[in-house]
Amino acid sequence: MNPVNHATPRLPMPRSLAWAGPLLLTGCDPLLSVQGSFWPPWIVCMLSGLVLAAAASLAFSALKLSPYLGNPLITYTALWALLTFTIWLVGYAV
Repeated sequence: MNPVNHATPRLPMPRSLAWAGPLLLTGCDPLLSVQGSFWPPWIVCMLSGLVLAAAASLAFSALKLSPYLGNPLITYTALWALLTFTIWLVGYAV
């Protein structure tokens, strides 16, 4: 007994549409004007996350919580990523 292939057949894409897709997506890169210079928002989010992670590090040291946080390299890198992604989601998610 032969197995039945239930996959739907794919239609070939015309060559004219193959190059049209990337050209239509070129305007999808948002830019922010910071002091007259245009920056991609992900760079702004990364720098903001880095500044907030450094401020959190100072706050943890002032509260004497640093010895209880574990490996600083892993902890602060994860905190930086968490803050960066949170800023991106709050500021730019539609």
